[in-house]
Formats: sequence, structure tokens, C-alpha cells
Amino acid sequence: MRCPAVLFAVVAITASAGETSAGAKIRLAQTSAVTNCMMACNAQAATCQTACIVPGTVPTNAATTTSNATSSASCQIGCSTQQISCQTICSRTSPSP
Repeated sequence: MRCPAVLFAVVAITASAGETSAGAKIRLAQTSAVTNCMMACNAQAATCQTACIVPGTVPTNAATTTSNATSSASCQIGCSTQQISCQTICSRTSPSP
């Protein structure tokens, strides 16, 4: 009766030791300087793209009295270019393990 209990305890201790080392690897990925930098670039690009949307004009002889918002293509391209440049800098400046 004691043998299965000891065997179960050994298996439980071994399994929990494996989870601890895996947890350390996950925490490193969550605090990555590269990831934080990339997320900042994405937030900056989202703000830029939001500024590109301009109110549209009400169409003449339309069934509705509201207008559709339009987006400037050149503004959107500029935001995307800025985002790619920012992310390139992030990938070059931070040493990844």
C-alpha cells in the first residue's frame, strides 16, 4: 500500500519540476524587449492610420443624408512605411537570446 503512494509522490514532484522550467521560458518571451518595441510601433501606426480617415461629403441626390468616411491612400501608405521602419529598428537594436 505504501509503494503506490511513494511512486505517486515521486511522479508528482518530477512533473512539477518540469513545469517550473517551462514557466521560466514563457516569462522570458512575455517580457521581451523586442516584443514591447514592436507593440509600440503597432500602436503608433494605428494612431497614424486613424488620423488618415476624413469625413466624406454627402452625395447629391442620394437616398441617405449621411456621408461615408474616406481614407487617404497616400496617408495610409505613409503610416505603413513608418511602421515597417520602426519595427526594423526594433529588430536590430535589441539582442534576442
